[in-house]
Amino acid sequence: MWKKHAARGKALVGCLIFFSLLQEVAGQVSVFSRYAGQPVSLHSFDPSKPYYITTWKDRIPSTVKIIRRFDDRTAVIQLDSQSDIEQLKNSTHISPANDQWKLSPGAEISTGKYSSSTLDVILTVTDTESLKNILREMTGLFRIMAVDEPSRSFIIKTSAQFLREKLLPLKQVIFADIRIEPHTEIGIIGYNRSFHGLNAVDYAIPGANGKNIVAGVKEQKMEALDLDLYKRVLPSGIAAATTSNHATVISSIIGGAGNSFYDGRGIAYGCAFFPSSFSNLFPDDAAILNAAKVTVQNHSYGTVIQQFYGAEAVSYDVQTWQNKNLLHVFSAGNQGTAVASSGSYANIPGYANLTGNFKMAKNIITVGATDNKGNIPVESSAGPLYDGRIAPQLIALGPNGTSDAAAIVSGTVAVLQQVYADNNGLAIPPASLIKALLYNNADDIYRAGIDYKTGYGLLNSFAAVLALLQHEYDGGSVIQSQQWTRTITIPPNCAQVKLTLAWTDSASLPNNNKALINDLDLELVQLSNGSVYKPWVLSAAAHIDSLSKLPVRKRDSLNTAEQVSIQLPAAGNYEVRVTGSSVPGTVIPFHIAFHTDTLNTFRFTSPQHTSDVNRDENADLDIRWRTFVADTNQTGNLYISYNTGLTWQLIKAGHKIYTNYYQWPIKDTNSRALFKMETGFGDFLSKEFVISKVTRLNVDFLCTDSFRLSWNKHIYAGSYKLFALVDSPYLKPVLNVADSFIVLNRSQYTSLVYAVEPVLTNGLPAARSIALDISFQGVKCFYKTFYYTLFDQNKLDLILELSAPGYVDSLFFEQVSSNGQLIKNHGSIKVNSSSSLYDQFINEVPGGTSYWRVRIKLKSGAVVYSEIVSVLTSGTRYILFYPNPSRRTNSMVYNLKQGVPPDSRLQFFDISGRMLRDFTELPGIIKANSLPAGMLIYKLLTREGQLLETGKLLLLQ
Repeated sequence: MWKKHAARGKALVGCLIFFSLLQEVAGQVSVFSRYAGQPVSLHSFDPSKPYYITTWKDRIPSTVKIIRRFDDRTAVIQLDSQSDIEQLKNSTHISPANDQWKLSPGAEISTGKYSSSTLDVILTVTDTESLKNILREMTGLFRIMAVDEPSRSFIIKTSAQFLREKLLPLKQVIFADIRIEPHTEIGIIGYNRSFHGLNAVDYAIPGANGKNIVAGVKEQKMEALDLDLYKRVLPSGIAAATTSNHATVISSIIGGAGNSFYDGRGIAYGCAFFPSSFSNLFPDDAAILNAAKVTVQNHSYGTVIQQFYGAEAVSYDVQTWQNKNLLHVFSAGNQGTAVASSGSYANIPGYANLTGNFKMAKNIITVGATDNKGNIPVESSAGPLYDGRIAPQLIALGPNGTSDAAAIVSGTVAVLQQVYADNNGLAIPPASLIKALLYNNADDIYRAGIDYKTGYGLLNSFAAVLALLQHEYDGGSVIQSQQWTRTITIPPNCAQVKLTLAWTDSASLPNNNKALINDLDLELVQLSNGSVYKPWVLSAAAHIDSLSKLPVRKRDSLNTAEQVSIQLPAAGNYEVRVTGSSVPGTVIPFHIAFHTDTLNTFRFTSPQHTSDVNRDENADLDIRWRTFVADTNQTGNLYISYNTGLTWQLIKAGHKIYTNYYQWPIKDTNSRALFKMETGFGDFLSKEFVISKVTRLNVDFLCTDSFRLSWNKHIYAGSYKLFALVDSPYLKPVLNVADSFIVLNRSQYTSLVYAVEPVLTNGLPAARSIALDISFQGVKCFYKTFYYTLFDQNKLDLILELSAPGYVDSLFFEQVSSNGQLIKNHGSIKVNSSSSLYDQFINEVPGGTSYWRVRIKLKSGAVVYSEIVSVLTSGTRYILFYPNPSRRTNSMVYNLKQGVPPDSRLQFFDISGRMLRDFTELPGIIKANSLPAGMLIYKLLTREGQLLETGKLLLLQ
């Protein structure tokens, strides 16, 4: 019986293999027939048409010059002579190729749809100088817009017809694409600095801030005068002409100074910024980036979903291959609900929807988004890339989508580069080391292991920086078939060991079926028993069920990063092996990051500082920790103490501690606080912090010679530190103040931007206030505003709001001339120091424009004046025309007595009583040229016809 089942099983497997081979052959025939040209004799080689499509029975020989590979057996190749054809005729199916193989998927659609429309076309060529010479001699409707030398590409404005008929047939042209306009990628979620250990980097690793690193921001220009970017935006000849709030926010997330408030502080707050425009979708000129010392560049934009390795991707891979320290970080895109329209993964919902072919490059990082609950928004674009590679490689918190997520990763890269440089003679680390550290220290999220939604996991900035400082990495280089090894020891009680290999690869040819050129392989071998642990690999089969499968251990032949991990590994010695499986003709440097986690350990990671606890901005506090337990059902009891641990109050009993997270509604109190997690393997305490209202700075008065600042008292403050923005990009302390206010002389304190921070008697750090520009607070010399309300019958109420009533003795409301000469005093008011609003009622207001101000007498005896406000009324009249006389070339304007309804009637008569115009409703403006010159009589009547007023006005020619 068993033998019968075994035989049937073998037969079934044989059928499946045969069916698979039939499908593969059918696919090859389809590609071949699609790109084969008109039947041409293979006995007459034409050097102007050197491209042939071929299909081998076995793999393509390495000696063949491949221009575009479709799979392991089918390719477009270049032949140089008749003898080359003769050598291949008997070993392969071969035909001259048509020109369609040169088109990207988007170009295939566009060139058929828009034959006469003007397009921006990208042409990749074998030799740029040769094509330049040809184009100089060519006539027709085309214009060269730009040339990208690294990818040997031209951007040409032309028609689809000209492209098909004149440009594609050129033998120099091997790829054609349509340029798509970029757009910023925004619109998903909110912000939280407890994510990624950002606050832990701020407060637990002093000096890790991106100092001396230049971060490129490629999109529109950021606002250079923004408080958090002040004096750190470098001059750039390739910056966009326009600034945008998006670019300013992105830059602030990367490295905002935190001048405005603590949540305006980016992770790399010591870096500088170099702006460039994303109107150029190719990489910026390497010489310009090198001159500006740019080592990380952020790209928070996309185009449309593209699933091919285009000229832009080629160019990024060329640039990073030539400069292996430069790292580009891209947003994955916010098109997670859309599908690819072409390529292997077309029409698969939820997958393969990154925006832009430049994101198909191998040596970049693409970043997806998570919300502040750790959920992956459906809008966040997912992989795989066109050839099955992992994307995005990381996810991060995206306040406004994957744009912001990419910025957090860029800021982390800048910090890693700075920390490495500080410890390595100012040398910038290779990008492969940075990627290995980031991927290896990312937190697993969404589902177990790597996946196409989150890549290697959720960015953990703190863990990555700590791993760099603790030298949890190594590196080397290999050539073809060479093996690099290192022995590591895994200690007892290990929860997990994880290793990640990363390298920078050379560029492939555009539109190739697979981007990888140099293939390295990672293995971890347990020396005691010879067990081999291969990297985790995802299924790349083009089906939604396959793409959502968990990873399996096998050889990876697609990605430029590979990861091995073992849960609960046996203690002992292990050998790390890196093999050059396919390294054609060069030496490939690489880096490995490694880390072990210990079972039954626990550490609070947030809150780190009082600024993490702000009930005004967020009523709930995200309490975060890092722990490793063998059983996910293991629980702990979370407590809080308000008296430095003398007594404890239970927050949550039986909380599953593997979640590393609990959201706590912040208590409405002013108190010191401390968390404790009680577990089966010990009790663990958080850092002590303060719960209190954030200090708010106020401007009380702003005069020409002095100004006063005040703030709310802090329960634990012994004094206050006053900060000012003077001659530095950062706020600096300028005074220590004992009270909760201070008056400053403007000749001595010339800065316009100030903030205050309590200095606590208990020694704990406090949160600094928001920084204020004193000139933008609407505060003048002892008052805030002076305005009026006009009531019916033109009764006027003058209103003054004081900013510092405690300094003021009395107020005098005055009618003055336009230049401030006193006409009449309308009474005085004694000021009560507890009241800020004062008003004066005026019963009789003159017709026309009158002018009013307030004389403010201070308790010191000094006098200051408010601004002068003008009031236009009809006075005692129902309607006032102005100017009067008026010219026929101008429009007539009028003012109504307050309370007169706008649906009143207005009539004009000449001096003889003949009616000239009758308005059944009052017009906004009266065109005087419709009336004759001379003396006119007007009548204002109610809607019912009751006469309100008659008067005269003079209309001049």
